[in-house]
Amino acid sequence: MSDEKSKSILTRSMLIDCLDHLPTPVYVKDDQARFVASNIAHCELVGKTYEFLLGKNDFDFFPHELAAQFNAVDMELLATGIPVVREELVLDVATGLQKLVLTRKARIVGEDGRYYLIGTNSDLTEVRKRENQYRALSETVPVGVAQIGETFEVIFSNPLFNAYCGGDGTETDQARLIEKLRKTNPQFPGETCRFEATVQGLGNQPRTMIVVSSGWLDLGEATRSATISLIDISQMAELQRINDEVSRLNIELAENMRKLNEAQDTLVKRGRMEQLGQLTATVAHELRNPLGAVRTSAFLLERKLKDKNLGIESQLDRINKGIVRCDNIITQLLDFSRTSQLQFQPGDLDSWLTQTIEEEAKKLPRNVELELLLGLDGQTVPFDPARLQRAVINMISNAVEAMTPAIEVPRVTISTFIKSGHVSVRVTDNGPGIPPDVLARIREPLFTTKSFGTGLGVPAVEQIAVQHGGRLDVKSDLGVGSRFTVWLPLQRSQAETRENAA
Repeated sequence: MSDEKSKSILTRSMLIDCLDHLPTPVYVKDDQARFVASNIAHCELVGKTYEFLLGKNDFDFFPHELAAQFNAVDMELLATGIPVVREELVLDVATGLQKLVLTRKARIVGEDGRYYLIGTNSDLTEVRKRENQYRALSETVPVGVAQIGETFEVIFSNPLFNAYCGGDGTETDQARLIEKLRKTNPQFPGETCRFEATVQGLGNQPRTMIVVSSGWLDLGEATRSATISLIDISQMAELQRINDEVSRLNIELAENMRKLNEAQDTLVKRGRMEQLGQLTATVAHELRNPLGAVRTSAFLLERKLKDKNLGIESQLDRINKGIVRCDNIITQLLDFSRTSQLQFQPGDLDSWLTQTIEEEAKKLPRNVELELLLGLDGQTVPFDPARLQRAVINMISNAVEAMTPAIEVPRVTISTFIKSGHVSVRVTDNGPGIPPDVLARIREPLFTTKSFGTGLGVPAVEQIAVQHGGRLDVKSDLGVGSRFTVWLPLQRSQAETRENAA
């Protein structure tokens, strides 16, 4: 835009109106330091109206001593033309308190050829408040903080910065540190920068520091200053090392607590299992003798009453079935209570399992489909045939009981395979599955959902697996079926071999 067009748009009245509505106090004085112009903000600052100020000087409303200071500065500026930037105290009419302001003054030439003074005032109250808050904060932070001027003198420094200077933190020590940092990085401190430097820190020990400079900042003062920070990364590395060590110890403590809890649980469970085992063994043996007598008596009665047509055949059949059920319960009790050493015999597990399943299949309902998927290819496995047979029969019986009569075509699949140095014997069914709340407690002794069960079937299978040096895994999906897997080690340890031999 050309100057002529600018003059036509920005008229004198518009310029005065713009100045009048500035939030910064602006005023103009003549060559006798008398007010010839004052905007609204300046009138509010000094508490006088525009009409009152015109033609007045500072002596007309400021205290004489303060007015004399202002007048001396004004007259020198009008004589020399050197701009003035200084901090001054003025009276805040609204509060009655003195307010710190930054005054900027310059000389201009009017259209009449005379000199005039134009001045502005900026409130430094909030700036000083923030500065004091910053300085108070810097006293407590674990960072060396300093503010330096354009001539590289330290205006302010916190105790940690003084300590990083080495020596006693005197002005000489501070100057030595600033000079060293300037040689390390030419941008320091006037430009925004960040770099590492070695500093004679606490106790005159060399420390690696991260040095950060804000660059020159105008904070409302006559000269610029820069804020610098010294961050001791040697100390941070040590803190990180300590933190890592504490974290490691916490992890170890948590792991040791977990192991301790598991050991306590194992000891408690083992004690309960031993007591329960002794009790069940006693009960089972005490029941088996009279049960044998009942079986013998029922057999003799059946022989003597055969072909007599007395109509008691159904009652005798119920007696025999009850004897078989009781005998199965006693067998489960004995399976669970047995703590004697297993008789390991290395053998072809697939062949043995085929014979066992063929015998067991004869006792199952006719509608149950049995499927064998054997994958050991003649692998020799050390196991106790009698104890493992009880585990396999228990798993098959549980599967059949879970499926009938709810499943139209119940199917049980027995499979074997080798994985990670272990042999698995897995029994899978296509039954309704086990609810999560029941699955969570299925390994607990005496827990059962059956009206006629003992709750020892699964615990007995798990105990047999553990006695073999293996484990039992149970997985189940509602509406899909369940899967019981006994894992057996392919080889027995030397300690187990010696223990069994003894």
